[in-house]
Amino acid sequence: MANGGIAGFFERWKSDWIDPALDYIEGGPRMGRSDSHLNHVSIEYSGEDVRAATRNFDPGTLLGSGTFGSVYKGTMVDGTEVAIKVLQVPEEAGFEEEVKVLSRFRHPNLVILMGFARHLETGGRSLIYEYLSGGDVSKRLQRSRQLSEQFLWRARLSAALDAACGLSHLHNMTPRAFHRDIKGPNILLDKNGGAKMADFGLSCVSAGAQHKVQQASGTIGYACPEYIRSGII
Repeated sequence: MANGGIAGFFERWKSDWIDPALDYIEGGPRMGRSDSHLNHVSIEYSGEDVRAATRNFDPGTLLGSGTFGSVYKGTMVDGTEVAIKVLQVPEEAGFEEEVKVLSRFRHPNLVILMGFARHLETGGRSLIYEYLSGGDVSKRLQRSRQLSEQFLWRARLSAALDAACGLSHLHNMTPRAFHRDIKGPNILLDKNGGAKMADFGLSCVSAGAQHKVQQASGTIGYACPEYIRSGII
């Protein structure tokens, strides 16, 4: 066997057997396979980095909670403000899909993924994003209805156009990406009112102009009825 063949054999053997075994030893059987295949597309932070940034997940840093986890405001060692989404069940929350899509597609109207972290003691994962102080469009609309903060038509139209630009970028790249969960809570605003698409846990990538999925996913009331009926994005 040629040297390259031997090297390839041992690399596959390490990936298939050694890495998962190390994960099992370090974090228990729930850890599963290593995330080492994501290291070439995104930065991996340590669990200690995440705990330090959030003051050990201090309730005062909690920004919100959802079906798959909670989001905390954090400050990294260099002073950078971040939003950290902690996923208790990363497989169901689309952890890997989000890392791959946001690492591949860069645009001013897509939220920046700075990296991820593994939590060996629980088997959970964290996604580390840029912090956008304006919150999400849904909450901004709610505050406007309650007369606690203005959200005038020009700002609303600007946010809609920004979100559309981010989605257009995804739809016209090669390969294309489809978000599959477009709604107000997934459109975030910066301090100047600029909007960015976020939460790519349901996203998928396709070489074609449309993509057939086995099970249509999304949020009732927001998902396109034709997509829900046909399963075609």
